[in-house]
Amino acid sequence: MAVSLTTYLNNQIKSKGSTLAKEKAKAGKYKSISAAKKAGALYYTDKNGKVMAAVYAEDLKKAPKKVAAPKKSLRPKARPAPDPDKIEVKSLVKGGRGDGNAEVRRRNVRAVSQKQKRAASTSISYEKFKNMSNDQKKAAGLPISMGKTEESFNRFMAARKKSKK
Repeated sequence: MAVSLTTYLNNQIKSKGSTLAKEKAKAGKYKSISAAKKAGALYYTDKNGKVMAAVYAEDLKKAPKKVAAPKKSLRPKARPAPDPDKIEVKSLVKGGRGDGNAEVRRRNVRAVSQKQKRAASTSISYEKFKNMSNDQKKAAGLPISMGKTEESFNRFMAARKKSKK
C-alpha cells in the first residue's frame, strides 16, 4: 500500500527531528536524487534550480502508513516536597492597631479636602490670577499655566464649580 509523498516527507522530517525549512536549505548541496539519498537528505536541486523531493516510487510503496508521535505523559510533573527545616512561619498580624496605612490615608484625605475648601472659599478674578506668582497659584489650587485669554480662565472656573457640586 503506497503512502502519499507529503505524508512520507513529513514522517521523515519528524523522525530526523528537523524542520521543512532546514531540510530544504540542504537541497542546494545535491544535484541528483541518488546523491541526496546517499547523504541522507530529503531534497535536492534539479538542473533548472528547482528544489525537489529526493524520493523514489519504491520508497513510497515500502513506507509504513503513518509514524505515531511519541506519547507524552498526561500527568504533570510532581513538584519536589519542601524541606521542613527551611519552612518559615510568618505572622499575619503586623501590629496591635494595624500597619498604619489606614491612618496615613485618612490624614492625606483630610489635607486634600482642606486645600480644596481653601481654594473654593477664595473667588479669584482673571486680573488676580494674572498677577499671582506660581507658588500662590499652587496654594490656591489653580493651574500654573493656562490659556492667555480671560475666556479660557472663566471656562476653567465654571468647570471647577460644577465639579464641586
